[in-house]
Amino acid sequence: QAAHESLLLGASESEIAAAEADLAQAQATLAGLLAGPAGSTITSTETRLAQAQTGLDNARNALADATLVAPFGGIVTDVYVSVGEQASGVAVTLVDTSSYEVVLHVDEVDIGALALGQAANVTLESFPDETIASEIVAIAPNAATGSDGIVSFEVRLGLATAEVPLRVGMTANAALITAERENVLLVPNAAITADRENGKFYVNRLTGTDENGVQQFEQVEVTIGLRDDDNTNVVSGLSIGDQVLVGQLATPTFDFGGGPFGGGD
Repeated sequence: QAAHESLLLGASESEIAAAEADLAQAQATLAGLLAGPAGSTITSTETRLAQAQTGLDNARNALADATLVAPFGGIVTDVYVSVGEQASGVAVTLVDTSSYEVVLHVDEVDIGALALGQAANVTLESFPDETIASEIVAIAPNAATGSDGIVSFEVRLGLATAEVPLRVGMTANAALITAERENVLLVPNAAITADRENGKFYVNRLTGTDENGVQQFEQVEVTIGLRDDDNTNVVSGLSIGDQVLVGQLATPTFDFGGGPFGGGD
């Protein structure tokens, strides 16, 4: 829906006619004086003629500027002026409904991992089951400091076509994909333990059961890759189908082959 809001501001047709009459009178006076008046009188009249011409030009320009033309198609959501008022500040609010953006404020600790074009997944509070694909379209060059003292940067996400009706002002949550891998072996985060002294990672792998049916485990070192809130990519040390100890239960590892596995949010 395109919006075209026209407001007559400034000069009217009658004011232009009056200015034209002043110009004609000044021209007539000048013509009469050119027959032989003093030089000072001619100069004064020429000055008044120039002023009248300027007034006419200004009136015409004001009338031409009195029509507001929308720079893009959209919906007018607010009007702040009325016909006949002098223009001052914002006249209307126009919303472009052909595309939407999500505005985020990203902590300075995380901003270094972001770049233009980076993918993200967006969910809306109004439609929590709908995930909307998006990408970073702008990253603010300057930081902002909140009342809590936290330094952050404004990041804008451009939304792809959504299957749900979008509205300006909706609350959105975004998961920014800082890296991704495909066809990787995953284990639950809870299955991995870290040795802080040597910096290595371990899991307890199921080796079988004893004569009493009690599960037996061995600790194996693993090399890890990306991780998210739930799972970690194990690069080496385990095979698909190995069962590892998570809490009190043995859980099988699995191959995540349905799409990219992303790290970070």
